[in-house]
Amino acid sequence: MSDINPNIESPHAVIRATARFSAFADVSRLRCHLLHCGIFLLLAVLTIPVNASAGEEQPLICFGNEPSWSLDLAVQGKASFSTPDSAAVDYIGSATAFPPRKESIWRGRATVPGGGELVAFLREGACSDNMSETVHPYSVNVSMPDGRHYAGCCRLSESVADSVALEKATWRLTGLPGQGLPADQARNAITVTFESGRVHGFSGCNQFTGSYSLDGQRLVLGPLGGTMMACPEPEMSVERAFQGAFSGILDIAVAGNELTLTPADSGEALRFEREAPPRLEGVQWEVSGYNNGRQAVVGPLVGTRLTLMFEDGQISGFSGCNRFRGLFEVEGNALRIQPLATTRMACEHAVMVQEQEFLRALESATTWDIVRGMLDVHRADGERVLTASEVHD
Repeated sequence: MSDINPNIESPHAVIRATARFSAFADVSRLRCHLLHCGIFLLLAVLTIPVNASAGEEQPLICFGNEPSWSLDLAVQGKASFSTPDSAAVDYIGSATAFPPRKESIWRGRATVPGGGELVAFLREGACSDNMSETVHPYSVNVSMPDGRHYAGCCRLSESVADSVALEKATWRLTGLPGQGLPADQARNAITVTFESGRVHGFSGCNQFTGSYSLDGQRLVLGPLGGTMMACPEPEMSVERAFQGAFSGILDIAVAGNELTLTPADSGEALRFEREAPPRLEGVQWEVSGYNNGRQAVVGPLVGTRLTLMFEDGQISGFSGCNRFRGLFEVEGNALRIQPLATTRMACEHAVMVQEQEFLRALESATTWDIVRGMLDVHRADGERVLTASEVHD
């Protein structure tokens, strides 16, 4: 047995159920009375959980140590099991998925005569290999035809891992063939984000959006559309160069926090760096615009400042005349601000009106994002609540 601890709940029960199904199916293939065959097939069906379904197989490489072994599930419908002391044995089979439990069973028969059946019980969830600090996305228990069992972890195959890494980040352009890049990377950096077949970003002057698909380690970009603002040079030249290079079919390579997109037909590569996740908390924000409740986003009155800071579940700041504080909850990009309390100072009428409008806007917030260094907060109907910039000491 491997010493890997994937924290799997009762895998042998599932393997035993699978073995019962196999036994029933084998018996049902014998020449027998029609009634008896019907009973066997009915029992076989009943052994499969009602929430099981055939699904697309995730390309995985599974492995263990002490003893060392490997199960290659990178190709759909095929598996290859090997150890350092024996040649690889290939199996043909398929997976049955149990989506509510994030589990699946891969079953297949050896391609060699008399090779028997391999059953792999897979579960999505963190798995440590106890040999390094790497945490893998799947755990596995493998039942071999000769009765041996192995427990281990699984990682995504390299091409899939690159694709997954591509889609889990915002990438900032660091290298554009034949062009220098803007000096102000906080405001004018060219960025791209890939998510569920849609790509969007900032190309130097305009926002853009479009479609894409992944074919192994290749990115296939569809037509891109966007805003049509005009900007001074060199922004427009940089944008045109980027739009020309960021098109067609590009080969993907991800190494740590660096992304390289190289034209499939030839040409120089675009180079990107993974941006740090946007940070709402622990930052002092100065408001540049807020919703006044009359379908308009307006700037603060001359001579006044509006600030806010999120930290440890509390929001605080200055609302033009008084300081305010309250509680907030954040989950991903969802934001909820509870009723706010303020100090009791009195100021000019216009300043007090601004304060009331600003605080009402804050309490209506439902989502947040950071776009090119700017905090952008919206309410449930999509209207903007406020925009703010980070205050640098």
